[in-house]
Amino acid sequence: MPAFDFLSQPLSRLRARYVQSPVPRFLRWWGGELRACLPERWRQQFVVEESVLLLRRDGDSVLLERQRGTRVAELGRFDLVPADALPAAIDGALADNDRNLRRILLLPGQIVLRRLLTLPAAVQENLRTVLGFELDRQTPFKPEQVNFDSRVLPHDPAAKQIPVELALVTRERMQAALTEIDGLAGTLSGVDAVDTSGRRMGFNFLPADQRIGRRNTWLLIMFGLAAASVLFLLIALARITDNRAAAVERLTAEVEAQREEARKVTRLRDELESAASGANFLAIEKERQPSTLLLLDELTRLLPDDTFLERLSVSRGELSINGQSGQAPKLVELLQASKLLRSPSLSGPIQPDARSGKDRFNITARYGPDPDATEGAE
Repeated sequence: MPAFDFLSQPLSRLRARYVQSPVPRFLRWWGGELRACLPERWRQQFVVEESVLLLRRDGDSVLLERQRGTRVAELGRFDLVPADALPAAIDGALADNDRNLRRILLLPGQIVLRRLLTLPAAVQENLRTVLGFELDRQTPFKPEQVNFDSRVLPHDPAAKQIPVELALVTRERMQAALTEIDGLAGTLSGVDAVDTSGRRMGFNFLPADQRIGRRNTWLLIMFGLAAASVLFLLIALARITDNRAAAVERLTAEVEAQREEARKVTRLRDELESAASGANFLAIEKERQPSTLLLLDELTRLLPDDTFLERLSVSRGELSINGQSGQAPKLVELLQASKLLRSPSLSGPIQPDARSGKDRFNITARYGPDPDATEGAE
């Protein structure tokens, strides 16, 4: 019982929030739209209506009825005496599927007190607790003297006040009604009452810890189908995800293979270019080197006849000549007239040679085409 009390308040709060939310209206509308798309014969198969067994005192007998939706069918009448034989008699008259239906005892409407209250909307989550405190003011009874139930009537969801219908029956009269059916009292899921037209009021005066839960086969089937649908949906989503992952891996492998092929082509191209550059290097360098014969011819033509060379060196376009001449100071000026030599200059002092009577000289110059002129021409 303490565990039930601990869970009852949160569950009632969740139920109240759900009822006032737009979700039930949306589900009813959506279900109606889906059923409207089906043929009439199929449409009837998807109408889910709860079935319950109704028990009511009728003279010296108990009237047993089955209610499905708004339709009520009489299943039989059973004598109250002996009371301990009622459960077996009723179970024997019921089909196997009907034995698991919820059983509700109907009280006469005359013994039920009903009040219409207007309460703040904030009390809806703790409505039963608030009504327990309101009983002293709204009725001539104390909470421990009655069993009560309530329901919130339709109202504007944005309203600050909500209409609440309160119904109660004294515990004394309710206990008397339960005693009359004796053995059936322990099989009840609820105690309701009938109005002046004979219809159920829609309350449940039986304390929550005394209610018997009945297995609803149809509801279990629906839950099973819903669970199976969710399971299959998850499997389908997992399969789709696996297929997408496999496709991504396959495409990644193909892209990586193409990249590797591109890298191989790039390496081969670089190797080919390097090989071609190496093969042409010597030919290009040979073409770039000035002719030695032209150099000798140029020096022979420009240098005076009393000049002879002791050493001639050409390296990377640098010309260095050493020798003796009777006109050593004029040699630089004579070499400046050459079209093959550039920037001739003495690289050291002119020194007289006592043995030959001439002057020793050391001249450097640039040999070959002018790089600046070549770049400008290009």
